[in-house]
Amino acid sequence: MVSIVDEAVRNVTYALRKYGYYRNSVLIFSTDNGAQPFTGGSNWPLRGRKGTYWEGGIRGVGFVHSPLLRHKRRVSKALLHITDWYPTLVGLAGGNVSQTEGLDGYNVWPTISEGRESPRLEILHNIDPLHRRSGLASGSGQQAQHVWDTSVQAAIRVGDWKLLTGDPGHGDWVPPQVLANFPGSWWNLERNTEGTGKSVWLFNITGDPYERSDMAVQRPDVVKKLLERLAYYNCTAVPVRFPTDDPRANPDRNGGAWVPWVGGDEDEPKWNGVYKKGRNKKKKKCKLCKLRSFFKKLNTRIMSNRI
Repeated sequence: MVSIVDEAVRNVTYALRKYGYYRNSVLIFSTDNGAQPFTGGSNWPLRGRKGTYWEGGIRGVGFVHSPLLRHKRRVSKALLHITDWYPTLVGLAGGNVSQTEGLDGYNVWPTISEGRESPRLEILHNIDPLHRRSGLASGSGQQAQHVWDTSVQAAIRVGDWKLLTGDPGHGDWVPPQVLANFPGSWWNLERNTEGTGKSVWLFNITGDPYERSDMAVQRPDVVKKLLERLAYYNCTAVPVRFPTDDPRANPDRNGGAWVPWVGGDEDEPKWNGVYKKGRNKKKKKCKLCKLRSFFKKLNTRIMSNRI
C-alpha cells in the first residue's frame, strides 16, 4: 500500500510539473485519525488508539509541500484543525470567506508558511450525547459544578489544556510490536488501571502530550472553565438522528452495492431532539442474523482482550 501511495504521489507531482502548475500548487498529505494497534499500527508513546479521544486517537500528523512556502523544511507544532483547511485553501486561491457566516475554521497559511502564531486557540474534539459512561448518575462528580453532565462522552482543547468527560475510550499506552513473535504479555505492559467511576480528566497537553498526569483535582478552576466551553458549544448542537437499521439498505439485497432504498413516495419522519438508541421496538431477527451478530460481538471481544 505504501509503495502504491508513493507511486500515486509521484504521478501527481509529475503531472503538475509537466503542465506547468507545480510552482503555484500546494500539496497536503494528512492522516484522518490515529492508528489502530489491532492491525499493526502504533501511536506510541501517545495514549489510546483510533476511535478514542486520547491523543493517540485524535492527534494527526501530516506535511505540506509547496514552492509557495516561505519557511521550508521545518516542523510545526501549532494548533490546527481539519476545518482550517477550507478557509486556508480558499484564501490561497484568491477567494474571500469573510462573508461566509458560521465557519469553524481559520486561515492558517501564515502559520504554516511563515511560522506565525496560530489563530486557533480551541478545538472541540467531539460531544456525543448518545454515548454516556455507564454507572454514573447524570452530572455526577464535584467537577460538574452544575455546568456539564460529565457522564456524556466529550473532549475539548483550550490553549495548553485538554478536558475529557464520560468514556474517552480505551486509554492504554500500547508499545509498538516490532517483532512478530512478541509474547501476549507485551501488550499489557502499560494498561490503563484507572477506576471505572471516573468521568473527568484534565491534562496540560503542551507539557504532557502522553496524558500521564491527570490535573483535574489540582486545577478545578481550569476544569470549570473547560466545562463551560463544552456547554457553550453544545448550545448550538444539531439534534442527533440515529434511526434504527433498515434491512432494505443491506447491499446483499442489491447486488452487493450501496444504492438508494427509500421510495420517493415515503415521507421523512420528523425528528425532535435526540433520537436515542433503542427507542423503537426492534423487529425479530432471523436465526442466521442472530448467529452472525453473536460471532461478530465475540470476535470483537476477543480482539479487545488481546490488546
